[in-house]
Amino acid sequence: MKHIFGMAKSSLDLRGAKSRSLELDFLRLVYAVEHYRRRGEQAQGYLAVLGEAATHRVAVWVRKYDTESLVKCLSCDLALSEKDALQNEKAANLAGMIAGSQRELVAGRSDATAGRQIGERFLRNAILNAEPGVQEVAHSRSMPFGVLWDFYGTVGSVDNLLANS
Repeated sequence: MKHIFGMAKSSLDLRGAKSRSLELDFLRLVYAVEHYRRRGEQAQGYLAVLGEAATHRVAVWVRKYDTESLVKCLSCDLALSEKDALQNEKAANLAGMIAGSQRELVAGRSDATAGRQIGERFLRNAILNAEPGVQEVAHSRSMPFGVLWDFYGTVGSVDNLLANS
């Protein structure tokens, strides 16, 4: 059986803790793929990013950690409408965080739905195109390491996976 792991990040820049969060997801992917490969199983990781800064940073980590065969970085070219929606969402999130820190009502201003949907849709489509026969596993109890991967799938028998969870 082959395990396919995917994470999507919607940050357009790497300010603040965003770089650390991206690196943590990258290293989670590396660990998961290496774990299954050490067990003699096939595995592949995919990290989808929406910003140019993230694409460049991941390329640095791929070289630094020597993980070229473990995690493939997928860079999404956003349509203008998607980029506008994402920028508006990020601006609303920032305003919501500032308002929350000043004890004002936030009223849904911290919502990352658009970025999550754009990133996960891109990730899913890219994996389905790159991994013939992959079947997405939607049961959270079947997610390896208890991580809620943005995409987890297998090529081969899923029966064994569900029986062992």
